Amino acid sequence: AFHVISAIKMLAYCFFFSVAIAAVAGGPPNIVLILADDMGQWAAGAYGNDEIITPNIDRLAAEGIRFDNAFCNTPVCSASRTSYFTGRLPSQHGVHDWISGGNGCDGHGIDYTYEEVAYTDVLAKNLYTCGISGKYHLGDQPKAQHSFTHWFVHQSGGGSYINPPLVKDFECVNVNGYISDIITDDAVDFITKQASATKPFYASVHYTAPHSPYTGKDGRADSEHPKDIVEMYANCSFKFMPQETPNPYAHHTGGLTRHCLGNRQCQLGYYAAVTAMDNNIGRILKALEENKMDEDTLVVFASDHGFNAGHHGLWGKGNAAYPLNMFDTSLKIPMIFRHRNTIKPRVEKASVQVIDIAPTLLHYAGNYSLPSNANIAGESFADLLLSDSSNMFADDRPIFGEYGQTRYARMNNMKFITRLTGPVELYDLATDPKETTNLANSQNNNAHTMQQALRTWFSFYEDPFTSGWTKPVSGDGQMHSVSYNKSGMLTSPAFAKLSHL
Repeated sequence: AFHVISAIKMLAYCFFFSVAIAAVAGGPPNIVLILADDMGQWAAGAYGNDEIITPNIDRLAAEGIRFDNAFCNTPVCSASRTSYFTGRLPSQHGVHDWISGGNGCDGHGIDYTYEEVAYTDVLAKNLYTCGISGKYHLGDQPKAQHSFTHWFVHQSGGGSYINPPLVKDFECVNVNGYISDIITDDAVDFITKQASATKPFYASVHYTAPHSPYTGKDGRADSEHPKDIVEMYANCSFKFMPQETPNPYAHHTGGLTRHCLGNRQCQLGYYAAVTAMDNNIGRILKALEENKMDEDTLVVFASDHGFNAGHHGLWGKGNAAYPLNMFDTSLKIPMIFRHRNTIKPRVEKASVQVIDIAPTLLHYAGNYSLPSNANIAGESFADLLLSDSSNMFADDRPIFGEYGQTRYARMNNMKFITRLTGPVELYDLATDPKETTNLANSQNNNAHTMQQALRTWFSFYEDPFTSGWTKPVSGDGQMHSVSYNKSGMLTSPAFAKLSHL
């Protein structure tokens, strides 16, 4: 038995009643959060991939804490990004899918998170200057949100790396160049301007890499990504990108699996996008060093969710298949924290998750917190960053997540996946890390225990109105805010209908 219910009660007790440690000595640190897009944990040298070229990510890992058991709660971009900012689950904040409607540059903007308090709102209230460069994708992009005073964002969620559509000076324009370079130019400029400031700063550097497209219209990687970087992988075996038997549940809405499975050009493009991003991360680190801010700055590197690049016969994340998938390759993310001379470098096995980031950054910055009435699902692991002990967050800490009507629990090396309609799955990750043998129909008693754990967890945190369990989330996009529907402002469907598979 897992004693799961007791574990959940203990987690809640620790969150609501523990005494926080003192803030970082020396005053509030600057914070730079670098967020990749569609980057699986397997796609970095620091995590054991000896093919991919990521010296700057590897350097951050060597100089900081590398979390080996870091997970997203929802394997799709907009939902996960909202959880990053708020510490809340989709069944609380109401963003359940990638945002396909209301991005704003077409004149129709929807602020999907207008009812939420983000950690940047709290940082700004405590005199941080907040800037964002790159992908936001939470709706109404032409309008600065959540206390950001510097606002340079992508018009939607993705698109060509060449001459990308961005929001600059609150105007929707195309900017000449390669997007990872452009995002970094802006971020470096913002960081450099803070060097003479008397207040601490927070910078979100949100790359679109390594999101598709991996090839240009001619089908070649070097038409979309820097040719010199693509050529670095000319003789690569791509052993960390196994092109497995096509998944019968592959969701071909965007044609990604159909286009990329077994396609070497997609493999080249994915790795090239990561390496081009890594080169630019080096520029961020150099800017901090040249402005003598590296020892005063917490640098975080992570991804919005994981990614399958041929794994399980899929290319994509949670919506690469329907029913929506919860494979570990979709859920596991890189997560690295570096603060020179403050955080002791090490590899950490403690289990952490996306919803922990908001309370952790606020706690680390100065014992700040999100509103007490927000019922925050995440927990701060700031104590863990400043301690050699991982006893506070065990590696078998229960992790829960959701994507619409699909939910998962991960604990004690077991993973349980349940759906409102559709197959139930149970995997023994200790003996079956690739999740090939579904034990749900066996005599294994874990399924019932984990089902109860999921129900207990969500009954404590979900809002009945915004709960994903009752929403027809297909993976094909969210067109409207469920909060707008709640207030009676909108009667049209919030979610796109499932397209043909």
